[in-house]
Amino acid sequence: MKKRVFALLPVICCLLLSACGGKSSLSGEVVEIIQSDEATALLLETDAGDHTAVFLDDDLSVWGMEEMDGEDYKSAPHAGVSLLFYPKGRGVRLTTAGGETVRAYHARDGLRIIAYRTENSAVLSDGTALEVWKSSWQRGNVYRLPDGTQLLSESVPSGPENHAVGDLEGFGALSEAAKSAVRQYFAQQGTLYDLQGELERAWAEYRQNPEGFSAHFVSQDTVPAASGAQVMYFNTVVTLPVEGNVCRDVTLSAAFDRRSGENIPLEALFTCPKEEIGERLLTLAEGTGSAPQEPEVLAEMAAAFRMEYLAFERDCIVVTFPAGTLPSQECTYLISVDYDAVDILQPWAVPAAGDAAR
Repeated sequence: MKKRVFALLPVICCLLLSACGGKSSLSGEVVEIIQSDEATALLLETDAGDHTAVFLDDDLSVWGMEEMDGEDYKSAPHAGVSLLFYPKGRGVRLTTAGGETVRAYHARDGLRIIAYRTENSAVLSDGTALEVWKSSWQRGNVYRLPDGTQLLSESVPSGPENHAVGDLEGFGALSEAAKSAVRQYFAQQGTLYDLQGELERAWAEYRQNPEGFSAHFVSQDTVPAASGAQVMYFNTVVTLPVEGNVCRDVTLSAAFDRRSGENIPLEALFTCPKEEIGERLLTLAEGTGSAPQEPEVLAEMAAAFRMEYLAFERDCIVVTFPAGTLPSQECTYLISVDYDAVDILQPWAVPAAGDAAR
């Protein structure tokens, strides 16, 4: 089954704009260059498989994206690009090289490149080759079969300098030396998901049910989480597919000395031995009502606890037990403890509220 994916989100957005009094748009992938003595037109195939065309007028502005320059594309148009435009008027009928009659439009307000096929490729274990596309609405790569079926979109890892969260202190509040050290830490951390493995999983799911398949999605972002007078916390959030377009998030916390940028092991933030941290947090969570009451579940949590399950958030510590780690629970289980109830953190490790850390 042939699936064209890049037009979907822009079309939805523009339909919403139209409902609010804006202008409707058309979009699709360039599949043919129609050349005549009078004009040049680009034949587009929409995500629904329909065809329309847009004239490449001499005075038309073409807006590019990333490494795809709009004016360069206008001077040498080619397939492997998806475009969006606002049609002017009712259009005229145009005949393609294959004899198909389509409606062609002049573009109002320019022509926008919304996706393009890169020179990169990926190969699955059975030899199936995938195209790699860049998309303006997806900060990263889109992996698809040559027939246009999208298997997986990847929002490539983004570091702490690229994110701000409300009024939380973030990367910009660090000294230049600390910024360099924190940046180096996350560069060494690298990508925490297996891209090839995720592509293989998506391909296997697609082959089992091509008609019902939904493209998979992976991403990784490092964002500010909390800060105090001596420590700044960042959380790396990895989004992984469960099945189809259903995803799960995995959060990994990291703490840094805000003056030097040196990474502080999570166990060093606590006043008790590392071996006691899990049970002490569970006891505190029981006292605040966020932990389960069943003794058997608490015992499973104590046995399954790992330091990487900890996440330092703005107001609390969250402990996440992923699905499959607790024998009695099918789903992911979270507990949390507010900082004002945590008596096992080093005083200097307790995050400040709001702007207090400033």
